[in-house]
Amino acid sequence: MTDATTRRALRLADYYAWNSITDVALSPDGRLAAYVQRGTRKSKNDHYTNLWLAETSGGQEPHRLTRTLSQDSAPAFSPCGRYLAFLSDREDELEVAEALTNEKEPKGKKPKAQVWLFDLARGGEPRQVTNLPEGVSSFDWSPDGTRLVIAARTPTEMQQKYLEAIRGEEHGPVQLNRMQHKRDGRGFLDEVKTHLHLVDVATRTATQLTDGPCDEAEPQWAPNGEWIAFASNRTGNADANYRTDLWVIRPDGSECRRVTFGDVSANGHRWSPDSRSLAFVSGLEPENAYKLRHLLLVDLAGAEPVADLAACVGEGWSEIGGIVPNLVPGMDPVANGRRYPQPIHQTPYRVLTAALDRIVMGAPMWADAETIIVRAGDRGQTRLLRANTAGEAAFIYPADRFQEVGVCAVAGGKLAAVLDSPQAGPDLYTLPAAVPGSADPTRLTALNAAIVAERDLARYERIEYTGSKGDTVEALVAVPHGWTADAGKAPLVVSIHGGPMAYDAPSFHFLRQYWAGMGYLVLMVNYHGSISYGEAFCESIRGQWGPAEHGDLEAGVDALIARGWADPERLYVTGFSQGGIMTNWAVGHTDRFRAAVSEHGMWNYMMSYGTDDCHNWWQDDLGVPWQNPEGYMKMSPASGVANIKTPTLIMAGQEDWRCPLVESEQMYISLMKRGVPTGLVVYQGEHHALSKPRRMIDRVRRLCDWFAQYGGLPLADDTAEGYPDQH
Repeated sequence: MTDATTRRALRLADYYAWNSITDVALSPDGRLAAYVQRGTRKSKNDHYTNLWLAETSGGQEPHRLTRTLSQDSAPAFSPCGRYLAFLSDREDELEVAEALTNEKEPKGKKPKAQVWLFDLARGGEPRQVTNLPEGVSSFDWSPDGTRLVIAARTPTEMQQKYLEAIRGEEHGPVQLNRMQHKRDGRGFLDEVKTHLHLVDVATRTATQLTDGPCDEAEPQWAPNGEWIAFASNRTGNADANYRTDLWVIRPDGSECRRVTFGDVSANGHRWSPDSRSLAFVSGLEPENAYKLRHLLLVDLAGAEPVADLAACVGEGWSEIGGIVPNLVPGMDPVANGRRYPQPIHQTPYRVLTAALDRIVMGAPMWADAETIIVRAGDRGQTRLLRANTAGEAAFIYPADRFQEVGVCAVAGGKLAAVLDSPQAGPDLYTLPAAVPGSADPTRLTALNAAIVAERDLARYERIEYTGSKGDTVEALVAVPHGWTADAGKAPLVVSIHGGPMAYDAPSFHFLRQYWAGMGYLVLMVNYHGSISYGEAFCESIRGQWGPAEHGDLEAGVDALIARGWADPERLYVTGFSQGGIMTNWAVGHTDRFRAAVSEHGMWNYMMSYGTDDCHNWWQDDLGVPWQNPEGYMKMSPASGVANIKTPTLIMAGQEDWRCPLVESEQMYISLMKRGVPTGLVVYQGEHHALSKPRRMIDRVRRLCDWFAQYGGLPLADDTAEGYPDQH
């Protein structure tokens, strides 16, 4: 056990040793939990995700199942519990075997995610089950455990030739025909559709189940085996709206039915135990990103027969929308831009969380025939919510306001959940599914116990104050270990969350803990727009980014100064994504901050439209830029350029298509031309989120060094060495 006198603040090197859990599954009897652990390989400068297995009784140490250089994900137990299927992009054993049989060299191309299978009774290496050219995106077991239904990109012969051309050594030209022509992290988008296939587990034979001009995704096999549910946008203009409906098809393809009718954007659908209903998550106004997502239930009895699924495109609407007409004089350009599908009739769904003004997240989990457990955001915290089919819903766990619920699963009367907190980090626990919180949770992992035992980590405190609109705003404050107000005022970093509809929660955050270890107070404001405080609070910034959020941030700083905590002469501001946008707004509307760092933000929204991957969002907030240039500029941080005096470092990803590099470049040149101290750091080949561990550490150093240049705390001599690879 580490002596308290030998503990020290978090080190950069600790980043290499920190682990998290990205997915979890329970065996049908609830006895075993499979989980995906994410770690870092320092020597390879990358992250890995491998599978582990733990007994839910907590009686034994978890057992590591995979140790490859691949990315493993999506574990799923077979209905009998003997087999564990998962996705992995490891070396394709079927391709290698085929090449050896035909006396050929393997093609050597980068493997795509396929379904692999562990036999937990016999042990040994996993067996590859699928070998589809574009890999597998998701899958589900048949109730008898003999087959899988999978969703996979399925190119036609012509599309396959096109893919080979653009991926080949000569990098042939990209042909773009889609309205949604790019996506951050994926690049330019093609027209290959995702279809459903059935795979015989024993023979590995794959049979295509769906076809046509639309995507079919997220297959879920009904418990009685009679239907497979899937999600599909069949408006015919899927890039211009979010109308993803639920459909069901017989496993032999003989019959198909439509379950929802164009008024939802269905996510995470799961069958009821009796196969009569589907629970899913959707907003009630699909294109309005600020509306809460609710837990909905729809009965299969109300589904309508579909004669030909492939031909069922553009049916069921009086208007498809997507095309913006010329602006009639005197018409509101925002209203003119909101051209969405108009369904002929409404889905007979029931809203199970209507009484709760809170957002539902993730896939529903059926605890029994009438009870569903799901995660939901509640006042800056992700908690577990229990709802029943009668429409009664209540939060059930945790009561501790400084604990966060991550990925979870329910089976066999057990609930497995990742619980996270600022000073302990994430670990996997089990609780009784019937009444979570009725007993202390059973801890299954100790992912970061060594680091936690040796480091003085910051505690979090919640504060409330009056925000920019006269209502209550809440914030979290990371308080350095051992610091009290009697020690004197501390320098303050305002760290702004993204979204803008995300929220800061009481979970471990490496950068904020590192700042606190240096001696900074860290303020995290859940400003207007943060979605876990109710729909009105969130929707108040629709089409009006900037003033309300900035006012909330300013009031939070004032509150800490009034408490005697923060040094008003040493205030710093930074944020990533929307946090970068609000940093850009802040420096244009106040000069109280000594220095600022804007990460992966935006500057001029006129440039964003069509160069980022959010054109539908911009259109809903502001209409189209050629009809509302004044609105786009008014909401842009660039509108405050003449007022900027604050030294501002700008960081961006070269291939960020959520907040494109061009935004950061224009801000950088603007500040240079005005003589404001600035710099531009471009991470080559990176998207919206940095992927390389060394770049994450480089990012931390640059942030700290920039603040230090302007009166901040000096970065300790921290070399980021000291840990061997854990892999």
